[in-house]
Amino acid sequence: MTGTSTGAAPPTTAREPEHLTRNRRVDAAHTPRRQNQMKSIAQIVQNNRRLLAAYEDKVQPRFLSRYAREPMDAAAVYRKLRALDPGPDAPARVLDLGCGTGWLARMLAAEPRYRRANIVGYDLSPNAIRIARERAAVEGLGARTEFHVADVLAPLAGEPGRTDEIWVCGALHQMKDAGAALGRVAGLLADGGIAYVQTFAEDPDVNERVDMAVMAKMGHRVFRGSELADLAEANGLKLGGASHAGMVYFCTLTKKSAIGEAGK
Repeated sequence: MTGTSTGAAPPTTAREPEHLTRNRRVDAAHTPRRQNQMKSIAQIVQNNRRLLAAYEDKVQPRFLSRYAREPMDAAAVYRKLRALDPGPDAPARVLDLGCGTGWLARMLAAEPRYRRANIVGYDLSPNAIRIARERAAVEGLGARTEFHVADVLAPLAGEPGRTDEIWVCGALHQMKDAGAALGRVAGLLADGGIAYVQTFAEDPDVNERVDMAVMAKMGHRVFRGSELADLAEANGLKLGGASHAGMVYFCTLTKKSAIGEAGK
């Protein structure tokens, strides 16, 4: 270090908000190197209509069962999440973020408790949304569901107001910025509303190195320890119930109250 001191204070720069710093730091630590990254199952099938059409009945159950270490299909995912918290009795607005072919939105729409709900699904894949609309129409649910092509981190078509229930199943681990996605959930969720999440998390009883390596190469983020809970807290949410089957992780999230929790 050379030179003489002038006595002037060094210039200061604005500090980045802590929650943004934490999101970036955590995301950077778990982002696979691009040159070694395999395509995710969603990326592989989204441009192949035949595979996409078989996703709900064949691809998804086999994939989930492999990492759950037990039979696991769409209905089982729904039951696992609903068992954590029954949610509001008569939700008026429901969002399905990363809805794929709309399996969950259609499952909800077929239930009596949702007969007056506005159920809207969003996904990046035009092919998936096309199939979701077609299947909803065939099942007589077209008037009770909407499906839109959209990036959930961008403004959504017909920007929804405060939402009673938000479902993020099989999607959070593929999103480029999980922290920002959770912040989006917090912004869309009504006070007293609930978010249901199915993703992947490290399981100390299973945690096979081969599985972890394959998931990383496929671009699937596997949350570690309290990572997901920490990201939720940093983005205006708090963890409710949680359970897992192997590496398949289920949890509910609620919005921090405006008084007493927002600054925690």
